[in-house]
Amino acid sequence: MSYHSSNAPPPPPPGQTIVLERRERNGWFRRLFWPVLILSVLINFTLLSQRTAGLRPDPLEEQYVVGSLNPTADKIAIVRVEGPIALSSVDFAVEQIRQARNDKRVKAVVLRVDTPGGTVTGSDQIWREVALLKQTGKPVIVSMGGLAASGGYYVSAAADEIIAEPTTTTGSIGVVIELPNASDLLDKVGLQFQSITAGEWKNMGSPYQPLEERDLARFQELVDDTYSRFLRIVAQGRNLSMDEARAVADGKIYSADEALAIGLIDRLGYQEDAIAEAATRAKLDSPRVVRYSRPLSLGSLFGLSAAARSNALIDEQTLMEWRTPRMMMILR
Repeated sequence: MSYHSSNAPPPPPPGQTIVLERRERNGWFRRLFWPVLILSVLINFTLLSQRTAGLRPDPLEEQYVVGSLNPTADKIAIVRVEGPIALSSVDFAVEQIRQARNDKRVKAVVLRVDTPGGTVTGSDQIWREVALLKQTGKPVIVSMGGLAASGGYYVSAAADEIIAEPTTTTGSIGVVIELPNASDLLDKVGLQFQSITAGEWKNMGSPYQPLEERDLARFQELVDDTYSRFLRIVAQGRNLSMDEARAVADGKIYSADEALAIGLIDRLGYQEDAIAEAATRAKLDSPRVVRYSRPLSLGSLFGLSAAARSNALIDEQTLMEWRTPRMMMILR
């Protein structure tokens, strides 16, 4: 005889055990969703890291503007040079020009210039890419926006034709180095900086001490040398003598009508006129007009692009390193 505690549960009744299988609706989709999502994220980050490391090209995306809807039609590319010419804007301009140059279906380029200018080096890099583009035989027509001054004119000079809007401001052909001098202010607050250098010219242009005459003379030599190059580029691009180029390259800004009168531009018109001229020169009946933009990536959406972080760091350093003299071609 077995003894059961009064607190013990009663034994289960005899009978058949039934197992019910629950089939979840869309279960296959839920089981596949997360692995596919994780795999997609990993692929995106892998491609992003490869682009950042320079292991694979990152072509710009084409955006349709006007003209033929046939994606295989011959194209006119609008290359934009907008905003101050420095760092990331230079990189973007160079990428656009190179992609247009290497694309066999791009038969002509409209260089849309709307900039106050910028660094000498950046302006020269863009100008060189335009010159290389012309060597392929593709016509280059400049369409000037509201402002195409100084470095903006520098990058335009190599084009086959320059068309400016009636309200364009251009010119300002010249070079400037700005050297801040905070020595009097530092004396008033009792703050001194001592520089330890190797090389007698290394501290040239320091904002912590007055500019010496020999330093001023040396900076003037650098500016004059760069200005001479600017003059040669203007003279070559506009078929002017050096004296003729020098006569209009005194740093003065010009209205579109004035620029037309002195030969700095070819005619007045808008971007549509530049596109039509490019089509005529390239002998295109119904071209597809496109422009370029950077592709949207997962990294850019979440601010994880190492290249973007690097560019932001460089831009910040450029603004903060006010000690460093920089030659500029910019409307002031």
